[in-house]
Amino acid sequence: MPRRVWADGVLGNTPLSAARLESLEDDLEAALLQLARDPESLFAGYITRDADGAPISAVVEWPDGVTGTYSGVASVQFPGSVNRYTITRAGSPTVTYTQPTVTRDGVTGQVVNRPPIEVS
Repeated sequence: MPRRVWADGVLGNTPLSAARLESLEDDLEAALLQLARDPESLFAGYITRDADGAPISAVVEWPDGVTGTYSGVASVQFPGSVNRYTITRAGSPTVTYTQPTVTRDGVTGQVVNRPPIEVS
């Protein structure tokens, strides 16, 4: 994937610094993977939430303006939490980042095992 020219700006309520994005990762793919670990920071526009408040779908916008979609699967045992999700980045080809199902502490619901994100 070719390197992009990042621009300062605001994405949602998150200020973005081009210099900071470039210095965080030398490799664009690694930077995008890092952003995919926190999909809510990419939400742009309407967010669909389930009855317990877990985000289950949204349009996303990556820092360089490329759009995509988010789809989350809510936890049944821990309402309001998401157990797994996919987030896409439009293009040719479209890239899909998948967070496989996390393991949660049976009492607190905190994530105790987060498998690596898969890229396809």
